[in-house]
Amino acid sequence: MQVPWSNRTRVVVISLGILFSIWLLVTIQPIIKPIIIAALIGYVLDPLIRQSQRRFRLGRRWAVALVYFSVLATLLIVPSTLAPVAIEQAKGLAGYLINIERQMEAALSQPVIFLGQPLQLGQLLAEFLKSTTDLLNPEVESALSVLETTSISLAWVLIILVSTYYFLLDWERLRDWFIRLAPDEIQPDVRQLLHEMNLVWQAYLHGTFVLMVVVAIVFTLVWLAVGLPGAIILGLLTGLLTIIPEIGPAVAAILAVLVAFFQGSDFLPISNFWFALLIFAIYFVLIQIKVIWLRPRIMKRFLHLNEGLIFVAIIAATVLWGILGALLIIPMLSTAGILGRYLRSRLLHQEPWPVTAPATIPAIQVELDQESPPTDTVEVFDQVVPTR
Repeated sequence: MQVPWSNRTRVVVISLGILFSIWLLVTIQPIIKPIIIAALIGYVLDPLIRQSQRRFRLGRRWAVALVYFSVLATLLIVPSTLAPVAIEQAKGLAGYLINIERQMEAALSQPVIFLGQPLQLGQLLAEFLKSTTDLLNPEVESALSVLETTSISLAWVLIILVSTYYFLLDWERLRDWFIRLAPDEIQPDVRQLLHEMNLVWQAYLHGTFVLMVVVAIVFTLVWLAVGLPGAIILGLLTGLLTIIPEIGPAVAAILAVLVAFFQGSDFLPISNFWFALLIFAIYFVLIQIKVIWLRPRIMKRFLHLNEGLIFVAIIAATVLWGILGALLIIPMLSTAGILGRYLRSRLLHQEPWPVTAPATIPAIQVELDQESPPTDTVEVFDQVVPTR
């Protein structure tokens, strides 16, 4: 019979384990973001895997191979097909922005009379930008860190692709392994918590993807209809930046208004000022429709969070963790809310998931047919109406 460890031995082992975990996290820190991206991609594709298993009656491995390589082929074919149009639109937008910069420099070079005193707005703007450059650089680098690690470095791209494949292959095993880590008595609670978190993340990630596509199509068609220069690239950019709530669409709106103000419409007979005002009005109306009606309807399960809290959290996450943080902060807040409600209920000795008393159908005594042998058997039907 083995001698149980003493309390001192347990403390030493736990301390060494914590120190080793911290050292490991610090060592592998550069690959944490690619691994998180791979897990997100695997999570988004997992429903397609299950649907393929049911529809084609495939094993997990074959379903993963079918979906994984189909998605890769789509990502290679679609951009190569649309590349000529996108490149032409991007070149046009770059030319517009260069022209806008020159016009702004010419306008700022002229002094403005304010209270009888001439003000050099160009000099003031240059000093302001110089004073804020050092402060903005870390945030810009942080916001672009995910793009750098996934597009510039081939190693990170390979890590994401390979990790995504194995996440898809072992997703169910990883979930069951995580549940088994908990003590036996709370494993049902862990399973229920994972179920609720899964609903939140599915509603957010899948809904965000659909929202990006819808926003890109709508804005592209509207900008083409009013004759906005660079309409296709600006519409696609608006849809892409929707992935960063609140901040992304605002950046796209600023670009669209600037292009409208300095370039004007391709065919509408109105001044640049009124055209820019029209673009802003259209953007404002469409964004309100998206926020009030479209986003809740697409996501099906609206995440009930305070709008002010969402805005502050997105800004803070963008500064601290970049684009990836801005993308994940909303479902992370909802997940924290689920965990908080569960812990509060357990600490207060309350039921985390209260259920009402089950409604039962009263016992029914069945009269036997006269032709059947006499018996005293009574058939009882107890049907429990599910409450969840």
